[in-house]
Amino acid sequence: MAKMKRNIGELVSGKIGNVVFFELNGESYARAAPVRKKNSWTAEQLLHRQRFALVSNLWKQFKAAKLTPIWTLGAEKMNGYAYFMKANMPAFAMDGSLIDPNMLQLSTGKLHLPLHLKAERTATNSITVTVSWQNDPHLKGVRLQDELMAVSYANGQYSQLKGTGLIRNALHGSFELPETRIPATHIYLFLASADKKDYTGSVCFEV
Repeated sequence: MAKMKRNIGELVSGKIGNVVFFELNGESYARAAPVRKKNSWTAEQLLHRQRFALVSNLWKQFKAAKLTPIWTLGAEKMNGYAYFMKANMPAFAMDGSLIDPNMLQLSTGKLHLPLHLKAERTATNSITVTVSWQNDPHLKGVRLQDELMAVSYANGQYSQLKGTGLIRNALHGSFELPETRIPATHIYLFLASADKKDYTGSVCFEV
C-alpha cells in the first residue's frame, strides 16, 4: 500500500485499472486491487456486493436531488461518498432492499434538530404538509434563521431537495410536498443554515 504525498480528496476514488485509491483518517492511499475469480465469491459475498452496488446507486440519485454536497461538507476524515455509505449501509438488507425508510439518513451535520418536530398532511391525498416544533430556549442569534428543508420519498425514488421557506424561529407552518413521480409515502425533514454550509441530520415521517 502506498501513501499519497498530496490529499486526492474527491478527485480520485475507487478503482482505476489494477489500482484502488481510497482515504483513511484524512490521508490518501493507493493499493493494488485484489484479484478474484467470479466463481470464487461465496453466496454471502455476492449478496454483499449486490447490496453495496444498490446503495451506491442511491448516491447517484442523491446527486440528482442536490443532496451529495451536504455529505461532502459533513465528512471530516473521509470523502462525502464514503461517509454516506458508512452511515446508510445499515439501512439496507443483504439483498439491497431498504429495511425501513426511517433508518435512512438523507442529511448529516453538526446542527441540532428542533425539539418535538411533527409533520402531517392537512388532509388525505393533500399535497400540503403542516409542521410544528419547539426550540431550545437557549438557542439564539443566527441559528433561529436555519431553514427547514424537505425531500419526498415514494417506492425507492426521491424528490429534489426543496427549501420550505420556514425558518427555525417560526415554530410552525405549512408547505407543499416536493414532487415525486408517484404520490409520496414519506417525507424527510432537516434544517440548513442560511448560507447552506451547516445542516442537521434528517428525520423521516410517514405521510
